[in-house]
Amino acid sequence: MKRRTTNLLICLLLTFAIFASGSMVSAAAGEKVPSLTILSSLPEANMVNYEMAQEVAEELQLLGVDIVAQPMDFAVLLDVIYGEDSDYDAYTIGWSGRIERLDPDMFIHSINHSENADAGGNNTNKYRNPEFDAIADAQRQEMDIEKRRELVFEAQEILAEDVPHITLYSRSNMQTYNKDRFAEVINIPGEGLFNEWTPFTIEPLTDKTVLTVASNVNIDDMNPLSSKSVYGWRNLRLIYDKLVRLSPEIEPVPWAAESWDVVSDDVIDVILREGMTFHDGEPVTVDDVKFSYELFISENVEYFASFLTPIDTIEIVDENTVRFNLKYPYAPFITNTLAQIPILPQHIWEDIEHPVTYPNLEAIGSGPFKLERFQTGEELVVSRFDDYFEQPLIDGYIFQIFASPEGVLTALELGNVDMVSYDLVPAHTEQILNNADGKYDHLELTEAQDIGFFYLGLNLDRAPFNNKAFRIAMAHLVDYDLAVDVHLNGYGDRGGGGLVIVEGNQFWHNPDVPIYDTYDPDRAREILEEAGFTWDSSGNLLMPAE
Repeated sequence: MKRRTTNLLICLLLTFAIFASGSMVSAAAGEKVPSLTILSSLPEANMVNYEMAQEVAEELQLLGVDIVAQPMDFAVLLDVIYGEDSDYDAYTIGWSGRIERLDPDMFIHSINHSENADAGGNNTNKYRNPEFDAIADAQRQEMDIEKRRELVFEAQEILAEDVPHITLYSRSNMQTYNKDRFAEVINIPGEGLFNEWTPFTIEPLTDKTVLTVASNVNIDDMNPLSSKSVYGWRNLRLIYDKLVRLSPEIEPVPWAAESWDVVSDDVIDVILREGMTFHDGEPVTVDDVKFSYELFISENVEYFASFLTPIDTIEIVDENTVRFNLKYPYAPFITNTLAQIPILPQHIWEDIEHPVTYPNLEAIGSGPFKLERFQTGEELVVSRFDDYFEQPLIDGYIFQIFASPEGVLTALELGNVDMVSYDLVPAHTEQILNNADGKYDHLELTEAQDIGFFYLGLNLDRAPFNNKAFRIAMAHLVDYDLAVDVHLNGYGDRGGGGLVIVEGNQFWHNPDVPIYDTYDPDRAREILEEAGFTWDSSGNLLMPAE
């Protein structure tokens, strides 16, 4: 009897030890980590994002998480993450390095401030941190550039610690064009070959004066109030005008605005260029400018909300002058706000009952090109607007949609297209570079560093992503070298947890931020254990007890 009692005690002690070790569920264990889905682009649209979503899902499965990676059409992916119900767990997507994003406000405030975390806002990670918000607000109001830089550096440190997203990689802008047909084609960092200056610098070398541009990503929206992708905006900004454009040297250039006058830190007068007309012949007036900005504000266009929030009121001073009264000084007002909001014709849009959902298939702007036809999934065709104040050097362009990168490469090889609108996939870069049999002799390969990045977005309103330790552990499950060295063939840079301003943006990038950028699954498991995560007898990961 005594021996049986002793054996029972030993069994109880062993059981307690097993439970305490974390190898089985303990009395203090929480609920099972919910089943998760990582959304990604289709492989033909972005192979690297697709592959990295699969890789991360596999790593989490090994840790006991029920998770799948689900690819979908890019336009559908945008609809999901910007949707009203925020019905997603995680996703892979990217922020392009458009030239105005060299100013850090986009990546600091617009995509991370809590005021932009509502449905439709750019903060699709739903990140909320009052300490960060205060610094994000302060940096945009600081007019001394060195003091502002210190604040931006501090903001990057907080993001690196909190890991609201995980940057996977940034890629080099590897793009190509037909050098037998066109010269003076400039690859602008973050913008690429098909940028808003291309029509004014490119030189046709033959009688082919209509540029054919290839894309393997569809455009499904011609409405400036609802378009959210770089693919749509590369075209919209050539059909519609903006008050300011940024030069390749990142200097603000008066455009639809003849000039501006900074009356004070919070009052800016914009003098409209005289003699401009819309594509239907109606004059462009200061009323159109005021109407456009107020429409974007009243319709709460979340994509631009961060840049419009500083505006208090807009008033017409005289027939050529619009005054912007700001709520507070906003350092990048000219380079961000004035350089991004398109001028819409009031005589058309004022009578539209639901402007955000208006198809706008016959878009009328005042830009250098007017729309001839648009067929989603096929092509967009524009012609030169002869009444424009600065004439493009081409007669128009055709933006042609292909089903896959392979289709784009074949069209390049055959001379059916003249230029790509976005980066080549690494394998095609190598093919053009190696130029077997000389079939790519007519193509010029170009490279520029990007300031954008591709990332794994996390819905922090949902478990387990609302747990900081889980996010940090995930940052150790990303094989950053695999992304760059294998999937990108070396044409890019590594990412890291919370990295938001990459090395390509040298002035604003904080090189001393200790980002989580090491692939270490064992360390990920340790982080989870230290944070109170456990596993049940079937190996399922359990949340910490509440």
